[in-house]
Parts: sequence; structure tokens; C-alpha cells
Amino acid sequence: MLPPCKPVTGNSAEQGSDLAILLRNGAKEQGHCITLNDAEDLVHEGEISDRIYVLEEGEITVSIKNQSGESTTVATLKPGAVIGEMTLFGETRRSATCSAKGNNVQLVSLENEEALKLIDNDTKARHSLVKELTKRSRSMLQYINEFSYLTRLISAGDLASVQSQINIEKASDDATVRAARKEFATMLARIKAREAELQDKIQLLTIEIDHARAAKEVDSIESDPIFQKLKSQSGSLRDRLKGN
Repeated sequence: MLPPCKPVTGNSAEQGSDLAILLRNGAKEQGHCITLNDAEDLVHEGEISDRIYVLEEGEITVSIKNQSGESTTVATLKPGAVIGEMTLFGETRRSATCSAKGNNVQLVSLENEEALKLIDNDTKARHSLVKELTKRSRSMLQYINEFSYLTRLISAGDLASVQSQINIEKASDDATVRAARKEFATMLARIKAREAELQDKIQLLTIEIDHARAAKEVDSIESDPIFQKLKSQSGSLRDRLKGN
């Protein structure tokens, strides 16, 4: 059972959208407060969505998993951010994992049903919710476009263009685009490291092949009848010279 929420005071009570302010005020009466420490998860990707949150103090990182199971941070949320608003549009499972960045991260929480009741009676909050949904959709489209573009470059082996795109990471105002480029920076580093490893293995294998070839050639020479005859004659010559 989550603890009841204390009244929100100070600057944090004025932060965020109309939706955040409405949910925060509602949480004073029927919500709960949550405190997280560094790296502690608020929600997990894939779990059931049954609550909505407003970030009061501290920061929250938003991450998703790729096909290989590795997590990529796609956003860092600041005080005033609403977390889990997609659940109000019927999303039944969390689309990302949200974790505390630093200690003493404070949030207020409301059940979906209570949040919807508050929003139904507030025009500004409804508009704010639609605006946030539009922003989220646009951001995810940009992320998908960036990810697809970089994937094509990787597939074509154009690592120079991938590096060039990564180098302009700070030029984008969209956190998800920067996250995509950061993910590919990690991927590019792995590719280059693997290429260097393969080059070392090829060089070592080449040396081993050269040694084997040289050894085989030596064996071939030593087993040649002419070489054996010369060797025998050389031995006889040495013996005669020693006798003299």
C-alpha cells in the first residue's frame, strides 16, 4: 500500500502542464507519494499500466529494450513531467522502463480511474493531454526515422556516414533522436572493436600460415634425393678434411 500524499508546496507545485497541475492537486486528496533512490525502477517495460505519475523532484530516465535485450535511454524527465499518460488512451502495458536518476526522487501517483475523472471535468487538462500525446507521437516518429536511417548506413557498411551522423548528436533538440544516435555510437564502437579483433586474428593466422608454409618447404627440400646426396657428400668432405 502506497503512503498518502502530502500537500505539494514550493516551486514544484507550479511546474508542469495543466495536466500535471490537475493530477498533482488531485493527488493531494486521493493519490499517493513515492520516493525512489538512484537506479530504482518506477515502472517496468511490459508490465500492466494502472497508474499515472507526476514527477515532483529529481529526474527520471526512460529506457526501452532493443531486440538483443539491451536497454537504451530515450529520455530524461524533469520535475513537472507526467509519466504514464498513454494509459489514459487505453495502453494496457508499459511501453518503457522508468528509473530514478539520483536519490530522493519524488513523485505523486493516481489510479487511472481517478485521473480520468479529474480530466473529464477540466478542459485545459484535456487539451494538455492531447498536446502531450501529439508531442510523444512526433518524437517517436523521429526516433524511428533516425534509427531506420542509421540502420541502412550500417547495413551498407558506410561507417563513415554513421560516425558523421553521430557527431551531430547535439544538433537535435529531440531527446529520442539523440538517444538513437547514442545507441548507434555504442554499436559503431562494437563494430570497430570487432573489426580490429578480426584484423589481429587474420594477421596472426597469416603468420602461422607463413610459418607452416616455410616448414613444409624446408621438409620438402630436406627430403629431396639431390639434397640428401649433397648432404652426404658434404659430410664425406668434412671427414676427409678432418683427416688431413
